[in-house]
Amino acid sequence: MNVHIEKGRELRDSAIAMLEAKRQDWIVEARAIARHIAQIKGSVTINDVREAIDMPEDFHPNTWGAVLKDKTFKAVGFDQAHHPAAHARVVRIYALRAA
Repeated sequence: MNVHIEKGRELRDSAIAMLEAKRQDWIVEARAIARHIAQIKGSVTINDVREAIDMPEDFHPNTWGAVLKDKTFKAVGFDQAHHPAAHARVVRIYALRAA
């Protein structure tokens, strides 16, 4: 594997761990919503979660990225972000992992 990609993943995972520690209560709630959506629809994106829960204004926007980075979810496809500030960037579609 490319050493730069590996380092990027380490940095991402470290940042997510920090966000989870600082914003645990909100992330737990957002993940519960994401699981519920995935159970109903068969899949979930961060677009769905953003429509279902507001993030406190004092949270960094990267906190959204921590919601679906959990072993509960597996990436199954791609979509585009729906909020205009995202400039239609690619977001992943997730399904629940089999128990």
